[in-house]
Amino acid sequence: MRALSALPLDDDIVDRIMTFCPTFGTLQSMILVSKAFHSVFQTHPKSITRAVAYNIVGPVLPQALRLVRYPYWNPNPDGTAAGLWTHNQHSDPDTMATTCPEEHSPSVITAEEKKKLQENSKEVETLEDIYSLTQKDRTSRTSVLTPIESMRFRRAVYRIWHYSRLFSADRFDLDELEELGEDGVKLIRRQRKAVLMEYPTDELQELYTVVRFMRGILEGICDEEDNLENIVDILLSVGPSAVTRAWEYRDREAIEDDIGFPLYELDGGEEVSLYKGYYDLPLGFIWAARKVTPPKEDDPAVKTKWILDEVRGANDTCSQCATPGGLTLLTEANWHRLTLPPIHFLKNKLKNNTSVTVPFNAALAPFQQAQMLINDVAPDDWVGAWISNVFDVAVHQRTSSGSEWDGWDKDKSYCQPCLTKFLEEHVWRWLLEERVKGGWVPPENCWYGYDCRTMVHKRPHADGRNHLCQMGGLYARYFVLESSKRGWCCSSRSNGDGDNGGFGQGILGFGVNGIVNASSHNVLLALMDWVEGDVVPDTMIGTAVDGSMRTRCRYPPTECVERDGVGVHRLEV
Repeated sequence: MRALSALPLDDDIVDRIMTFCPTFGTLQSMILVSKAFHSVFQTHPKSITRAVAYNIVGPVLPQALRLVRYPYWNPNPDGTAAGLWTHNQHSDPDTMATTCPEEHSPSVITAEEKKKLQENSKEVETLEDIYSLTQKDRTSRTSVLTPIESMRFRRAVYRIWHYSRLFSADRFDLDELEELGEDGVKLIRRQRKAVLMEYPTDELQELYTVVRFMRGILEGICDEEDNLENIVDILLSVGPSAVTRAWEYRDREAIEDDIGFPLYELDGGEEVSLYKGYYDLPLGFIWAARKVTPPKEDDPAVKTKWILDEVRGANDTCSQCATPGGLTLLTEANWHRLTLPPIHFLKNKLKNNTSVTVPFNAALAPFQQAQMLINDVAPDDWVGAWISNVFDVAVHQRTSSGSEWDGWDKDKSYCQPCLTKFLEEHVWRWLLEERVKGGWVPPENCWYGYDCRTMVHKRPHADGRNHLCQMGGLYARYFVLESSKRGWCCSSRSNGDGDNGGFGQGILGFGVNGIVNASSHNVLLALMDWVEGDVVPDTMIGTAVDGSMRTRCRYPPTECVERDGVGVHRLEV
């Protein structure tokens, strides 16, 4: 039926269109388009609103609604620890478990609930992307979970979130925890068990799978000296947002503000009994009560088996060394998760040369700044874009004749040692190209290149030579000093042929007996100037004890010819 306004569409069609709005903001804009649209909405506000909510949250809408509606604990005005738990209207375990059930029937959704539904949905979506990347498919940063896998995961996350709101980490400080006493801790543990008992066994197993996934991420931000089990249980009580922040910032400090007490106050790894076995104790009781074999913590599939029907690439190997890696292999989708900082990939001594590290950090700045323009990315996301650029430069620099790095492409999977090897061999080349593109004119190469020790402790040398090169560099010098077999070293060739050894070796033209004390005509002094003073010679002139001289040009000989019966090296200059 068409409304009295002159819209060319029936009301049923307009109603149907409204139910496809992807967000509440889109729905609001549509309602404001005309009075006719507004009239249609007013006719069916519950069904349209719920349909849009379903578009946002999906089939886990009942769990999402309970999360935003549950009358969670509020501090008692008297401020006492006793008041915090004994006067809570839901302190009875059974009452707490059955209050505000997961409702599937249509109901009015308030404006505040709409806002929270959208905010929470975004948080859950982010966590699902992380789960998918680490447990399902390492090649995609966006979730590739199937609809049923996604439903299982999100249902578990919303229930975990609800649980952490009921038994939140900010509920007590250390003094109040002490005042709770043993009876208070026992009551809260009974409450936890009652809440989890409401779920069927298969859905509890799904919840446990997600909890193990969350634990794995939280363990990654804890120090080795931490009482790991206790600290992670406390962090788990913050809820899913703690896991997202732990993943993004890789730092416990990003979470600690949401805990009612500073973790550093737990002297000597002291346990907080209230949080001990935060999930394990109630779940253990339920497994036993239902005669279900409890999951094994060391089961490799414990983070996936009740959520995922399939894991992609679980048996994959490194594209270069064939080392098994599965989901731990590194791809363009997870390069940003490398545990090593970019400066680590500067070759050998380069990372200790400020003449290199300062421009290196400057070259990284555009990648960091590009990320700052995007609000919804993790702090280290720019690292992936930078590594991708290094691969692009490496491909560009390959010659048509082939390279040992042929086949190292950014669409392949690598173990961390192989990717580290590739980056160490190409990051310095990338930096050289970036600096040249920026107008830098490289000085003459240091012969030792990135292996040079002098650049670390002599700033003039570090600034005056280019070390973004291999040993030998572009301007390497080679000088041939004749072998002693021919009588050209350590003594003069006074074998009756009249040659007195004008080669500048040993006694031999090293300025012995004060014959020559200048690098211009002394091989040893020329070598010292070269190594210590960066005076790179084109020729070396040696003076023998009788004053005769011999000149050596750079580069190896191309041939040896006979001249007047004597072997002479013909050298390229």
